[in-house]
Amino acid sequence: MSSWERSRYIPWSRIPDVTGTEYDSSKERVYRLLTKEANEEKARLENKQKGIEETTTVGGGSAAGGFVPPEMQVQSGSGAAGTIITKKKGLLQGVEYNTPDLMRSVAFGACIGSITGAVFGFMDGMRAVQESAILKNTSNMAKSKYLLEGTTRAGATFGVFFAGFHSLKYGIRVAADPGMWWEMAGAGAVGIGAMMSRPTTRASVPYAGMLIGMDAFSNYMKETQ
Repeated sequence: MSSWERSRYIPWSRIPDVTGTEYDSSKERVYRLLTKEANEEKARLENKQKGIEETTTVGGGSAAGGFVPPEMQVQSGSGAAGTIITKKKGLLQGVEYNTPDLMRSVAFGACIGSITGAVFGFMDGMRAVQESAILKNTSNMAKSKYLLEGTTRAGATFGVFFAGFHSLKYGIRVAADPGMWWEMAGAGAVGIGAMMSRPTTRASVPYAGMLIGMDAFSNYMKETQ
């Protein structure tokens, strides 16, 4: 199906007022809503086609609702006769998994986290240079090396942290899709806990919380506009 044919099925009436600059702030919310509805419709069609119902039959290899795939069957008893009980397919009840979406979330988190972390690291390095009596007496080359190392270290740390945060958010969305705020709460708790567990990154926890807060504020503004 071509992109033109696919565009005919897009519910344009759902976004009548999203134009101009409003589209940039609302496209994520609209995309999430349409994706969720499409996944729910796809699940309903699959359940209807495969006849996945909670039925129990004795003997034969088919259930009342139609053919039961082997992976959906649990057989008990002995011999040819057995009980076939259909099970609900899979444990993931959220949005459909998509590798490009995951990679996009990880790349976004790594990019924003590394840039923000580099800024935090540079600010901490400048404060340390001004307050430390030892660093004040060193050469400009040594000060520059110290600032570069601190900036690089902080950028890498926060890049990994925020990339993991966004990958966890996507994982929660695929597993259950509880909503944006529950996704952020779960991913934030795991990420902050991981940083708290290591003494070397424990001092960066306030900055990590600030980064999560900035992301939450950005999503809130997109939802309310």
